[in-house]
Amino acid sequence: MTAPRRILVVMLRRIGDVVLTTPAVRALRALYPDATIDFLTEPPCHEILGGAHEISNILVYRKGWFNYLYWFWRLRSRRYDWAIDYMGNPRSAMLTFLTRAPLRAGPARVSHAWAYTHRLQQPAETLYNPLEKIRMLRGLGISPDESDPMPKLAASAEAEEFAQKALVRMRMPKAPLVGLIPASRRETRRWPAPSYAALGRLLRDRKGVNLLVCWGPGERELAERVRDGIGEQAYLSPETADLRQASAVLGRCDIIVTNCNGPRHLAGARGVPTLTIHSSSDPASWNPPDAERFPFVRRDGLHCIACRKNKCPYDLECLRELAPERVFEEAAALLDRSRRSAA
Repeated sequence: MTAPRRILVVMLRRIGDVVLTTPAVRALRALYPDATIDFLTEPPCHEILGGAHEISNILVYRKGWFNYLYWFWRLRSRRYDWAIDYMGNPRSAMLTFLTRAPLRAGPARVSHAWAYTHRLQQPAETLYNPLEKIRMLRGLGISPDESDPMPKLAASAEAEEFAQKALVRMRMPKAPLVGLIPASRRETRRWPAPSYAALGRLLRDRKGVNLLVCWGPGERELAERVRDGIGEQAYLSPETADLRQASAVLGRCDIIVTNCNGPRHLAGARGVPTLTIHSSSDPASWNPPDAERFPFVRRDGLHCIACRKNKCPYDLECLRELAPERVFEEAAALLDRSRRSAA
């Protein structure tokens, strides 16, 4: 197969999914160091991709049927050799088709697979999502390096300066900083706010830490409830203008405790040790292989754990019955490990 000179990777939305696609781009870059590798995504996800140095150009797609005419021209004019659609929904498939690239690849198990010349099969076994994306590239007749599937994103100097100044203005006492991310767009992945508050009190009282309750658009009220429930040494994260600043703030934490959501993948891509609370989500898919730096905790023993559902017929018992003391034990152990490794 002739080496491609121009490659397009498509993942239109969801912060976590976009972050988790970058290792596949890195694998392509290792195979084709001289190729132009572009990434097509929607706002606001484009904001984080500036920290992925393996990407040549970030193409920002904005919705609208009229835009198809513009994108038909723009994608055709870039003359891609390969177009790889990791999203696999009707819009991303159509955009992939519009490239008219000789090789167009996407998920095999979708109704609009007609848009692709190569249909990529998911591995039979459950893998960490970025590793799965890398392995799917085998369907193109190539052998990508699978040794490092961890996302890696750098923050800009401007974003780092913002985060540093914002935290200095909070006048926190000198202590380790633990980030809490209590939000999730899915209720089946959202540990209750009172549980987060109880966890924060345990961490403050037993480990002497400061708590930074992180929030994004539409999440401030939830974050305030958690902060107020903790009390002393709990702070709201600063309001950020974009995902670059949000990533830089997360990067200032010593560890993070979080639901399975997009920001936790941002934190992981910054190298912040992260404890993830799993419920309906499957850690085999969403947790990095490094269990020392990226452990998880969940209410084991339930027949429905890791159900992958967005609605729960059992009153969210996997979340309600996960005790703050249990999460504290894992968070305290992670904090101790991270402090030892930093010493």
